[in-house]
Amino acid sequence: MKGEAEEEYSKLRTPWKWVIRKRIWDLLEAKNIARPPRPVHHRIPNYDGADLAAERLAKLPEFISAKCVKVNPDTPQKPVRRCVLEQGKTLLTPQPRLRTGFFSTLQKKTLPDGVGVSDVIISKGVAKHGTPVGLNEKYIVDLVVVGSTAVCP
Repeated sequence: MKGEAEEEYSKLRTPWKWVIRKRIWDLLEAKNIARPPRPVHHRIPNYDGADLAAERLAKLPEFISAKCVKVNPDTPQKPVRRCVLEQGKTLLTPQPRLRTGFFSTLQKKTLPDGVGVSDVIISKGVAKHGTPVGLNEKYIVDLVVVGSTAVCP
């Protein structure tokens, strides 16, 4: 019974999300403001202005005071991951495809010689240089940054 109820609820809420997502994806592609990876359909889209959004985020008091920031591995959040590390904060990010664990942490000060921030803000760099964090480990996250296809202003 619970499964049937959940399925019915899912039918009610999902279609409007997909209508909005498709409208935004189509607009990003049509106006050529989408950035690789393309096409942007069925993903958190990368877009012109992601760098500017990261710069604006980095000026917020919540970001400035945060010591540990969780950022998703999506491409448009790459500039945010860069800001986190360049400002000496701890980056908490999901393991790529959850292959080697649940989360990884990274800090600029602990990167090996010859490994730069640009090397570790991509999935391969996280997998290679990140410190895995288990589900039972305790840590404090001060700020969570997520991406979205569309938001209500």
